Amino acid sequence: MNEPAEAPFKSGFVVLAGRPNVGKSTLLNALLKFKLSIVSPKPQTTRHKILGILGGPRYQICFLDTPGLIAEPRDPLQKVLKRAARTAAHKDADVIVLLVEPQRPGPRELEELSGLGGQTPLILALNKSDLPSSPGAHEEVLRAYSEALKPAAALKISALRGTGVEELLEKLLARLPDCPPYYDQDGQLSDRPERFFAAEMIREQVFALYRQEIPHATAVVVEEFLEKKGTRDWISAVLYVEKDGQKAILLGKGGQALRDLSEKSRRALSEFLGRPVDLQLWVKVRRDWRRDPRSLREFGYLA
Repeated sequence: MNEPAEAPFKSGFVVLAGRPNVGKSTLLNALLKFKLSIVSPKPQTTRHKILGILGGPRYQICFLDTPGLIAEPRDPLQKVLKRAARTAAHKDADVIVLLVEPQRPGPRELEELSGLGGQTPLILALNKSDLPSSPGAHEEVLRAYSEALKPAAALKISALRGTGVEELLEKLLARLPDCPPYYDQDGQLSDRPERFFAAEMIREQVFALYRQEIPHATAVVVEEFLEKKGTRDWISAVLYVEKDGQKAILLGKGGQALRDLSEKSRRALSEFLGRPVDLQLWVKVRRDWRRDPRSLREFGYLA
């Protein structure tokens, strides 16, 4: 009696694309069941392409969380982020998941999103479907996008609640190519080093604690990351802002705001790394760094 053929192994890259604040990072964390990408209610939180690896018995999905597709970039940094997101969709993806808000799109938005991935299969996911709406409203939104973009599949999800995430995973697996894994199946979650995520954890706290322009004007550079066996890790980081007034806000009266930021960041880092850390933060001014190619390259936004 012949043994049944073993199902082929599936592996590929899935790009999570969409406007700023649509929920791409929340979806990545829900898929991985681990908080890998930082999240914030403020738009334009994600600045880097972040790889998240999800492994199963016969599959490996390499998710790419990308910066938001900014409609009208206002500075060189935003232009770099938009270009990175579109490049990932065009060059890196075996499948694209386009996340959209539960609001009917206008002609300009549909035109900009059309042809996002060329011939790459696109799955349309209407996120935040748990929000209140009039009967049939979400279906109308999905229909409007689907008529223009012709996705391979469309569905409603809530990345925050986890609704529809398993169904999305099934649709992705059905469209991944037969391919051996790109990374070892040893529980690795990303190709980024801990040093990178340390900077991201600090930046997430900046988004949580400060308002207006401060989060967007702040870049975080980890200068020291020392693992010390038998004692706490040592992390030293610099927060770069563009103006003296922004530095004063980050510091706060008598340095209290920076101490609060340091303590909350230290706790977040300890939880993420699973071990205690000591953290030292400094604040420096780098004039108009978002418009300076040298600074964008130094801070990791340009190759």
